[in-house]
Amino acid sequence: MTALLGVKALTAGYGSLIVLRDLDFRVDPGEIVVILGANGAGKTTTLRALSGEIPGQGSIEFDGEQVGRLRADQRARLGIGHAPEGRGTFVDLTVEENLRVGAYHRPSAEVRPAMERMFELFPPLRERRGQAAGSMSGGEQQMLAVARALMGAPKLLLLDEPSMGLAPMVTAELFRTLAETNERTGTAMLVVEQNAQIALSIADRAHVLEHGRIVAAGTAAEIRADDSIRRAYLGV
Repeated sequence: MTALLGVKALTAGYGSLIVLRDLDFRVDPGEIVVILGANGAGKTTTLRALSGEIPGQGSIEFDGEQVGRLRADQRARLGIGHAPEGRGTFVDLTVEENLRVGAYHRPSAEVRPAMERMFELFPPLRERRGQAAGSMSGGEQQMLAVARALMGAPKLLLLDEPSMGLAPMVTAELFRTLAETNERTGTAMLVVEQNAQIALSIADRAHVLEHGRIVAAGTAAEIRADDSIRRAYLGV
């Protein structure tokens, strides 16, 4: 199978600070891949380099096209969606307005049907459609951040710590929705997540990042079965 996303020798950071060093990995069409690692391992930097928020060196091939030199908006138009850490909603805009922002590059005729699909996936958003995003609960804002990213009809959705600040029950519901979205739409996902147990429960494969390098990789089942990884990242 040809990879949807193929990353080779990716090196990136902030100015003179190099965070990622020679990352190699892939995401296949329709696949959910998880990146695990401690704080400071480079997980968020990986997603920022892939989405175009920060520059990187190496090869980033997406859907058969080299995208490493493209701007973030150009990558979004090709089908890379990004739900950043900390939700990133526009707090003064309503739910509907946030969703419309996510669909800025789609034809206007597609926006309303896409919004209805988001309301089906995330029913609380329908009830809050005219409400300012900043007045909603943390869980609702996280749902909105994911829905806004999906409004762009991405082929690949980058999710950065989607469970951050959420109660366990809300986190479980969010990940069930992500799994359902993947199954219904075929949207591939690359998920950075501190809650390794729940992330692995929906993943096909996983990579473990340490000090900017991939130190382990395998299927979700293989990663869960690795004693050293279980002790370091799964808390068991």
